[in-house]
Amino acid sequence: MTYQASSLFVTPSAYQASSLFVTPSAVVVYLRVSTEEQGKSGLGLEAQLASCQRLIESDSLSSLGVFQEIVSGLIDPNERTEFVKAVTLAQDNGASLLIAKLDRLSRQVFYISRYLNDPSHPRLIIADRPNASEFEINIIASLAQEERRLISERTKAALAERKKQGVQLGKVGRETRASKARELTQEAIAIARELKAQGISLSKIAETLNSQGLLTSRGTNWSKQALSKRLT
Repeated sequence: MTYQASSLFVTPSAYQASSLFVTPSAVVVYLRVSTEEQGKSGLGLEAQLASCQRLIESDSLSSLGVFQEIVSGLIDPNERTEFVKAVTLAQDNGASLLIAKLDRLSRQVFYISRYLNDPSHPRLIIADRPNASEFEINIIASLAQEERRLISERTKAALAERKKQGVQLGKVGRETRASKARELTQEAIAIARELKAQGISLSKIAETLNSQGLLTSRGTNWSKQALSKRLT
């Protein structure tokens, strides 16, 4: 997928390099966002790239290319076109695969472990945890997956409780589209308050609301900033 929204993106000019060319200090950057909204805005991709570039500069690494795509983190990485290209380029040049955060590779422990346990795969470097060992990466992945499971359970419980209170989730009869949008936003805010009271971060709350299809009154995904304004 071609993405030209920012001049920060590096052209993978070394993509055709010979497999005999080996650069241990070289990396191939892989970026991923889950929604078209994030992809079009460039914010998610640019933030990830900036994080990777900081590490490249601080560790004097060289970038062979940047690949990015819009795809769910639940999808098998081996089925992602741009991910496969990034891994192939890294393999052909003896380079490492650089990602901003572990969940950019996958949100599933199984896929992460499979990647780490395959000796043919390039070394994985995570920009926000560059010194993490394979053991630590597996622990991080397991904890993140369990946290998502707990948040999902809490969200379902919050939705069930509101339904028990008589709230018709997502149904407003013959009301106008604007009224429906406002009601859905109120539902999202109510759930967000419950999750925040349980100590869940705004970033995680936004992710949860979006996964449940609860959008803002403008029909866009929730962000940490948007929630911060509404929950103060």
